[in-house]
Amino acid sequence: MTLVAQLQLEPAVEEAMQRIFITLHQHPELSNNEQWTSEQIKRELTALNIPIKEYGLKTGVVAEITGKADGPIIALRADIDALPLSEETKLSYKSTVEGVDHACGHDFHTAALLGAARLLQAKRDQLPGTIRLLFEPGEERHTGAKAMIKAGVLNGVAAIFGMHNMPQIPVGQVGVKVGKLMASNDNFQVTINGAGSHAAMPHTGRDPLVATSAIVLNLQTIVSRNIDPADRVVVTVGQIAGGHANNVIPDNCCFRGTIRAFSKESRTLAKQRFNEVVAHTAQAYGQTATIEWDQGPSPVNNEPIVTKLVARQAKQFMTVIDPELTNADDDFASFEEQVPGCYVFMGSHGQSNLHHSDFIANPEALKYAAKLHEQVALALLARAADGDQL
Repeated sequence: MTLVAQLQLEPAVEEAMQRIFITLHQHPELSNNEQWTSEQIKRELTALNIPIKEYGLKTGVVAEITGKADGPIIALRADIDALPLSEETKLSYKSTVEGVDHACGHDFHTAALLGAARLLQAKRDQLPGTIRLLFEPGEERHTGAKAMIKAGVLNGVAAIFGMHNMPQIPVGQVGVKVGKLMASNDNFQVTINGAGSHAAMPHTGRDPLVATSAIVLNLQTIVSRNIDPADRVVVTVGQIAGGHANNVIPDNCCFRGTIRAFSKESRTLAKQRFNEVVAHTAQAYGQTATIEWDQGPSPVNNEPIVTKLVARQAKQFMTVIDPELTNADDDFASFEEQVPGCYVFMGSHGQSNLHHSDFIANPEALKYAAKLHEQVALALLARAADGDQL
């Protein structure tokens, strides 16, 4: 299916989104420290006469656009935090904060949702219910969704919709898939405790560097010898730290990494085998292991009814494609565990992938993102108001 015509929004809406996007990109803030960003969002919403709702959150913003007061509630979500990364682009509006960059496009997400807020506020009197806007902090640290859910932001919500920009997809296209879309995420940090010694006399100590090397190699068998080849699981060690001199064997060594999976069974098995491999290999080398485990979100899993509705709305002005599964994660999954939801990949064609120092989200895609937020919210609200299942 090809794009019927180039989408056009009111110039004021497009100009506002571009302005907000540039401003946010220049002033990125790390997870759970998005005070300035939150204030900018509140200022934009207040200027639109959209009430801010207090949920006791340290950062992040919740607001509501209400038509019929006793009607259903639909939630739209955007994440707002940046990454600890130095930007290496030639943008005229590049980050002004050293070592912090919106290299995942959360500035794009925030600007698009604020653009949708403008569109929806103009139709407030026609709404058969309420649109709840969720500007989530701390997504990169997997803390934002948990905090918002605990605070009660999903109370009364019939369905939720969100999106992530995707630089591999052209502008004007959107990836929509029923069911699993993104992987679960579990992060680990392991300390191997040995005994230091002179490097020339290794027999007098217990070398944690050698033990760590063996463990990292043995971990590769989790996927190849334990997981069904038809399933998708990734076990990656991304950081190893140990030692401080060429002639000294240290007392300990640390390594960190991540596990990604698409099924609960494989996720559970991978964790079980990880603990066994680490503990038993360390023991074989006469050492001990301390494991710190960070259980992140479950897989993003789109509800069929909501997702098919999203696809129908998108087809009116975009090209809808079947996106590839990605081993990346997103804590939008935590919202979907509570209410029916759909998460899509919005085409934002750029020069490099997410989380790269030269990542660029194409602002030309903002109008498509805002329009899709608006149309999905209206369609979901109308369906819920009619009493149809979501």
